[in-house]
Amino acid sequence: MVLTGSEKEEIDSLKNVGLVELRVDEFLRDYDEKDLIEWILYVKEKVKGRIIGTCRWYREGGENAYYIRDKKRIEIYKEIIDYVDFIDIELKSKILKEVVEIAKKKKKKVIISYHNFKKTPNEKKLKTFVRKAKREGADIVKIATLSNNEKSLFNLIKLTHLYSKKIPLVVIPMADSFFLRFVPIFFGSLFTYVSFSKKVAPGQISYFEFMNVFDKIS
Repeated sequence: MVLTGSEKEEIDSLKNVGLVELRVDEFLRDYDEKDLIEWILYVKEKVKGRIIGTCRWYREGGENAYYIRDKKRIEIYKEIIDYVDFIDIELKSKILKEVVEIAKKKKKKVIISYHNFKKTPNEKKLKTFVRKAKREGADIVKIATLSNNEKSLFNLIKLTHLYSKKIPLVVIPMADSFFLRFVPIFFGSLFTYVSFSKKVAPGQISYFEFMNVFDKIS
């Protein structure tokens, strides 16, 4: 579940969600930084699951990404570290090592992620990303790429099958069909992401849309 700060009115309905991601960059697009910790504490009170905190690098933030300079992002990670269970930081970010160090000192889990909203890189590059993320200290490696053909989807599934037993993986094909986001789970991916209301990636389905589909097929 991805939260951006616009959900306060209805967040009580998410009390049984096991894992939420707080997109701090999206929160700061619309709200003042002085309200950030209050928002996180509110989420922690209402949602009993574990919390991922991320302040996404604008180059991997998708369409109309919100720019926050790296120095400020480091400050934000330091600010939120005591209130989250996981930190998500991009593999290609210049502040990767510093943020991983911040998390490890606080004994927090680290998700090292790679996002590509234009294409899925070839199999060799995908494997390189996973291995490098593991070397950099990832507890979980996240790969989310645009998947607009059978070959790209196959590469993501093959990657999941090959590496999910070596390191915890989250693999997400971003495509027009939200069903494709769930395919890697059957091959070892840990979970996928749904939105609350504001969708932040192609093919992302809202929690309520997902529950409606699930009810119909179950």
